[in-house]
Amino acid sequence: MKKLLIVFLSLILASFTLTKPENQVLAKDNNTLVIYSWEDYLDLGYEEEDLEDLSDSLLDRFTSDELLMGLTDIFEEEYGVTVEYRTFATNEEMYNELINNPSGPDLICPSEYMIMRMKDEGLIKPYTTPESWQNYGSPYIKSEFSRLGLTSGEDKVYATGYMWGTMGYIYNTANTLPEELKNWDSILSDKFNQKVTIKDSIRDTYILAVGAVYEEELKNLDKNAPDYSQKIAEIFNRTDDETLKKVEDFLKTAKQRLYGFEVDSGKTDMITGKIEVNFAWSGDAVYTIDEAELAGLEFGYVVPEEGSNVWFDGWVMPNGANESLATKFINFVSELNNVIRNMEYIGYTSCMAQQEVFDYILENEEEGEEQIDLGYFFKGANYSGSDYKVTVASKYGRLATQYPDFETIKRCTVMANFSGETLDKINDMWNRVKFITFPVWIIWTIVGVVFLGLLAFVLVKFKDRIFVNVKNRKKWRVVKKEELKNF
Repeated sequence: MKKLLIVFLSLILASFTLTKPENQVLAKDNNTLVIYSWEDYLDLGYEEEDLEDLSDSLLDRFTSDELLMGLTDIFEEEYGVTVEYRTFATNEEMYNELINNPSGPDLICPSEYMIMRMKDEGLIKPYTTPESWQNYGSPYIKSEFSRLGLTSGEDKVYATGYMWGTMGYIYNTANTLPEELKNWDSILSDKFNQKVTIKDSIRDTYILAVGAVYEEELKNLDKNAPDYSQKIAEIFNRTDDETLKKVEDFLKTAKQRLYGFEVDSGKTDMITGKIEVNFAWSGDAVYTIDEAELAGLEFGYVVPEEGSNVWFDGWVMPNGANESLATKFINFVSELNNVIRNMEYIGYTSCMAQQEVFDYILENEEEGEEQIDLGYFFKGANYSGSDYKVTVASKYGRLATQYPDFETIKRCTVMANFSGETLDKINDMWNRVKFITFPVWIIWTIVGVVFLGLLAFVLVKFKDRIFVNVKNRKKWRVVKKEELKNF
């Protein structure tokens, strides 16, 4: 009877397994929104003692009680739902978690190359274009998303923009001029020996190295040619064997002159004076510039002449997402006041381009004589008016770091999604760069020191046995010598 029962239960389990849809999504609470995003990438509320230090832009738009609450708290109250806000440190960490739990999150905020990878692998779905993105998304960024294939039909998208920026060098203006960092290979200068950090990420550091090894080719391109952007993109995304060898040689040379590799510590190392230059995302540069000002220091940010990476982080929905609730959150964080809250809180630049956002920029206009034209961002690349010019203290200062001018953007490109054999080759190259290597004489010195250390340890540990045996051997020799005499 027991055996029959076991067989019966086994048949039932087998039938469930056979009839289960391959991509079945487990039922989730429709009133819970699960978000995966970067650490420190959303306004989660201020401490009461910090309120007096906030800008007038925030204090005029929000009450103290609202500023003490995070945006997720306000969203929960407004819509009567629960938000689970989880963070990741890298795109790859997020990707692995999604593979292990594809029905977990409703909304994720990866970077552009990871968005393209997730789309290609079928991990995310197209969703109805949120009203906020359709009406207020930056024309420039929407055109980039379209070029990258992140739109689907007339009213569907694979991603909507959240934050964006460039990559370049942060430097201390007291010791360094921007001209001293006008090229990517400037960090090899004796002036910066052991005073530079670059990203511990091949995705980001690759563009630095390519810019350095193809410096002349990039600088000699005709910036007015209709195919200039295409050529910039082609060069920075080269992955042939010759390029990989050049990149590897450059990075190995650079490594000998670096203070180190980092992901997040560069901001602190700059402010404490451990380093003079940090390779950074523009959003981190803004944060560092602000923190330096509080410490009585002045920092700048420069995008080298050869060009750079322009990056985007955007909202995507996995296949099992609660699209309705996720869309409500995208529209919520894209509202004018919440856009400003986020930019003030995290230092990064929103992809939203409401007229009121430009008015907010004017509220924070810097004293100076230089102007930058932001028409490309708010109205599109073909805009030729003068309504979106803003005064900056320096083209290397805070505001220009947040919103680079069109001349800077023209020489920037989006990095491709490296995959398959190409990705394996790049990762292998990066592992060789990161592997600690020393000159032969240092290796022999280390071996000698280790040998002497072991010898000293043995002598100390077993000295009684060793020296007793030596004494015994001496006594034995004396006895034998006497016996021979008497023989």
